[in-house]
Amino acid sequence: MHLRKSLPILIVFCLLLSLAACGPKPITPQLRPMGSIAIAPFTAPQYNWELLAGYLPEEGKPVKPEILAALDEDLSQAARAHGVSIAGTQAAIRQCQEIVTFERSGKARESAWSYWLGVGRCLPADFLLVPQVLHWKEFGGGGNPASVVMDLYLIDVKNQRLVSRYHYDETQKALTDNLLDIGKFVRRKGSWVNADTLAKEGIEAGLKEMGL
Repeated sequence: MHLRKSLPILIVFCLLLSLAACGPKPITPQLRPMGSIAIAPFTAPQYNWELLAGYLPEEGKPVKPEILAALDEDLSQAARAHGVSIAGTQAAIRQCQEIVTFERSGKARESAWSYWLGVGRCLPADFLLVPQVLHWKEFGGGGNPASVVMDLYLIDVKNQRLVSRYHYDETQKALTDNLLDIGKFVRRKGSWVNADTLAKEGIEAGLKEMGL
């Protein structure tokens, strides 16, 4: 009798394992670039022209400054945990941003690429990691899950080229809506999580994929 009760559970468990095996294969990370790396503060572009690539899910929607500050701390901690030696300080990078903005004041609007390349040239760093959050929605309960969209860009300042881009777009789903996400379901302990947790997952995955 005990075996009969346990059999359905065993079948479900085996099914989940097989589905997990069929899930997306991990992407081989790139080699870590040789040179000093500065990390720009998170920005939340409100218009498509502020992006280095892609487009916004919804233009004109700001993200609270305290959320961006928390993301800066999360990214810095994750990078240091990965052994990344961070060049410069947030204060120095913000000063460079102000300098570049002042130099371009009164001129025709330049691309986001020109802006960030200018910031990179102002810094004593070989590479500049530019993080941007494109969409942020907190968990609201009642079938209203958290959702985060963000990009990480690594710019080779000296050679004026984009080394890599990591795009993260995640809206938490119930396991029954996507059985292939069993790994995420287990990692999140079967609970609904907030946007900050999603963002930390994205930062961790992005750094690994970019070799940082």
